[in-house]
Amino acid sequence: MTTLAVPGATITYDVIGGGPVLLLVPGGPADATVFTPIRSLLAEDHTVVTYDPRGLSRSPLDGEPPAVGILREHADDVHRLLAEVGPADVLASSGGAVTMLEHVLRHPGDVRTVVLHEPPITRYLPAETLAGPDIPAIFRDQGVGAAFPAFMATLGIDPPPPLDPRGEGNFAYFFGHLMPAVGAYDPDLDALRATSARLVVGAGEKSAGQPAHESGLGLAADLGLIAQPFPGDHGGFAAEPEAFAARLREVLKGR
Repeated sequence: MTTLAVPGATITYDVIGGGPVLLLVPGGPADATVFTPIRSLLAEDHTVVTYDPRGLSRSPLDGEPPAVGILREHADDVHRLLAEVGPADVLASSGGAVTMLEHVLRHPGDVRTVVLHEPPITRYLPAETLAGPDIPAIFRDQGVGAAFPAFMATLGIDPPPPLDPRGEGNFAYFFGHLMPAVGAYDPDLDALRATSARLVVGAGEKSAGQPAHESGLGLAADLGLIAQPFPGDHGGFAAEPEAFAARLREVLKGR
């Protein structure tokens, strides 16, 4: 475990393995532990870097987050982290993939291949998803206790699992700051098409029809790409780590 002081926060990250650097970027309220099932598998031939994004778990904020620019902060944190560990390939999940879209526009020289696994970009989400409950508003009005089960229900998880104290803090930051920023993000498609980074959009083989899967397909089409299938669903790297790791290696090699 290593810490990195950045403006407004302290980022905690972990490095294992050896070989080309591979950064794993979690999404939503998730921290580095979401990659525990796959991390050691990838470390067999990569230097794997995992981290807790600012405001989550081991990466505390120094004060209140800004009213605007949350995604820019998260993208710049990736830049600062890669300045410590070197240029990298990247696997970014869900909202972490949205962070990486912003990152490649600001710091394309940091990365080689960026695998964007099911980024939930609002312009591509199905109408029924957009018509669902306003989770950040529920959080503002009623707190984590009401927003959490509403959010889990949108994912098809009902009843929701228990929420521990660390998870409650992560979801408070997510609902209050990160989720609205991801929801408002509208990618600059022309700039993304021109970036020097190699972009790959991943879609779970078992998540067809789900909002983030459909969003990934829409983004891939607008970037002139073919979405690449990955084992499992939105969290396939955790549910089917061996198959997911094998597929990721193929994609990183351009196959």
